[in-house]
Amino acid sequence: MFRNPSYLLWLLPALGAAAGALWWASLRRRALTEAMGDPATILRLVPEEAVGRRRVKAALQAAGLFFVIIALAGPQWGVELVGTQTAARHVVIALDLSLSMLTEDVKPSRLEKAKAELSLLLEQLRGNRVGIVAFAGEAAVFCPITMDVDAAKQVLQTMRVDALPRPGTSIARAIDMASSALERYPGGKAIVLLTDGEDTVDGPARVVESAKRAGTAGIQLFPIGIGTPEGEPIPLKGPDGAVSGYKKDRSGNTVVSRLGEKALTEAALATGGAYYRSSVGETESAEIVSKISSLDRAEATLGLSQRYKNKFMIPLSLAFLLLLAELLIPETSPRTQGREGISYNDGRKMERQGALLS
Repeated sequence: MFRNPSYLLWLLPALGAAAGALWWASLRRRALTEAMGDPATILRLVPEEAVGRRRVKAALQAAGLFFVIIALAGPQWGVELVGTQTAARHVVIALDLSLSMLTEDVKPSRLEKAKAELSLLLEQLRGNRVGIVAFAGEAAVFCPITMDVDAAKQVLQTMRVDALPRPGTSIARAIDMASSALERYPGGKAIVLLTDGEDTVDGPARVVESAKRAGTAGIQLFPIGIGTPEGEPIPLKGPDGAVSGYKKDRSGNTVVSRLGEKALTEAALATGGAYYRSSVGETESAEIVSKISSLDRAEATLGLSQRYKNKFMIPLSLAFLLLLAELLIPETSPRTQGREGISYNDGRKMERQGALLS
């Protein structure tokens, strides 16, 4: 296999041109010999081995030219794994999948609103590395950090409130898991948190504590509050999507889920980030992406790919050695420079004369 096979088209023309040049040089040599005097007399002054050495040197030149053209064609064989590098920022988007996200104080529901925000964020973050963490009473990585935004958007379609087995809401654990995924990467790092802000598992103090640890690791937090401070009851829906009732507490009272902004604001400030409340126009997404874009990029490996190994140095080295050998071979040796030629009554004279002049 060759990287630039078009160079092989020059192989025969180049060798033909070289042969033509040698033939032309032979004609010039013959003409020069005839101009200087009697060829038989001149023959007596030329060592016998000059003809053979001249042919060897010509063969070495042709072989060197052959391997130079092969090297230009770029021969390749064998496979190696190489990493593709790019400069990018690293972002993890954490999505709340707790039951309270079914509340419909924002239409069509908090969860659908959050998924729309997440989809928009992914689209605006193209060129950066993104990952997705989902959480309820526990947190899980749904999409590892990747440059493939389209793959991350496909994962988004599978996210439902029953995707995680443990009920409740643990924002602190979501921040911890997202931070753990980001810590090993250099450069700018951020967590975008889509939630209604109610941490029913660990409490607001633990949320701020987790955010401080993230800030120490150089990670900025950008929470987006989904819902309204007034809130609404949490609907319970059957398999057909129809509302069958509303969630109640242990005393039998209907639970009203409200947007908890205080802990989210404190957590964001602890990392140097900022808190945003979800809006109808979703302008907060563009503002968050703008802040993330100001972070430092860092080199990251997109993945490993197979590549043929370049072997042009092998024919190039052969060409160098052949041409070097051609330069080191003299047409005559010092020991024969003063030796007399044979008599032209010798029966082999005419054969040598014809070979010399060619």
